[in-house]
Amino acid sequence: MSKRRGSIARWGVLGFLFGLLFPVIGWIVATRVGRVSLSEAYGEQPVLWIVNLAPFILAPAAMWIGFEHAKLVGALRATDQEVHERTAELRVSNQQLEEHARAKDQFLAVVSHELRTPLTVVSGFAQELVDDDVNLSEAEEHELLEVIADQSRELSFIIEDLLLTARADIGAVTIVKDVHDLAEEVSLVFAGCVCTQAERDSFELDLEPAVAEVDATRVRQIVRNLLTNAVRYGGPQRRIVTRSSDGVVTICVCDNGGGIPEEDRERVFEPYQSSDQVLAVSESVGLGLTVSRKLARMMDGELSYVYEDGMSTFRLSFPSVSASEEGPSGQGAEAMDGNDDSSIHARSEAVARTSSSL
Repeated sequence: MSKRRGSIARWGVLGFLFGLLFPVIGWIVATRVGRVSLSEAYGEQPVLWIVNLAPFILAPAAMWIGFEHAKLVGALRATDQEVHERTAELRVSNQQLEEHARAKDQFLAVVSHELRTPLTVVSGFAQELVDDDVNLSEAEEHELLEVIADQSRELSFIIEDLLLTARADIGAVTIVKDVHDLAEEVSLVFAGCVCTQAERDSFELDLEPAVAEVDATRVRQIVRNLLTNAVRYGGPQRRIVTRSSDGVVTICVCDNGGGIPEEDRERVFEPYQSSDQVLAVSESVGLGLTVSRKLARMMDGELSYVYEDGMSTFRLSFPSVSASEEGPSGQGAEAMDGNDDSSIHARSEAVARTSSSL
């Protein structure tokens, strides 16, 4: 506003000075050329009285021009500022597009690797089983079949994440909610997870009854992704906790790894993204956390990450269901305690065989 007022004042002064030239020129012409006094010139030439008004007419006119000039300059500056801002936004957008393009290129390369590895194992071992020239004992055949089953399951998990991501984007994922004890679902997933005995022994289970209305298949898929994430990137000490408190049930998968940098703690939930620290050691598809958060929110839950007291924690939470609301499909602590290891393992195998159906 001060710049506009200064511009109006400058133009007003210039207009007044320019208008002052007209009476001055009239006075000079009347006295020098007409050879009369100034008073006589005013008597003989009344137009000089009108000419004297020029400074007072041109000054307001110049002030109006200054006002319009200031408006135009302001508009040009605003336009220039907007152009700069839009250019900066486009620069950022182009950078983001380039990052997404690089991420997708990396994603395609990783997917091809992740799919090719189990396929190669399955194909190679299956060929040995059908090859008449290879003499295998019954124990060796059984071992090969176990490896083929494990690799096939891992392959189905990868494909399941890919399909679910595509279906979630078009709203084609089906959620069938019922009352379940999350502690039992965690036990089923843990019993059937594809990992070594050493990796399995690194987990501490602290499971308390946690009843919620969820889709059990989707919960198991989320837990499987979190366990895989902990095995691949977590520290050597790992813990799985289920709790029910203040109307909320939670599943926490914790480890004592270095943690995700604060600036990456939300980015890891985006498609094809991971922490820079993870990228250095990762050959994962990069969809597990994205799929898991989408599924959690579709069941009115939430998946979040925190780093506290040297522990990385992925926390899956849902509204709790009271014991009186628990239906026939929900299993409480008593039912879970009644399952021995063999029955849990048998059920987990059945879960693994059917979990790829979306």
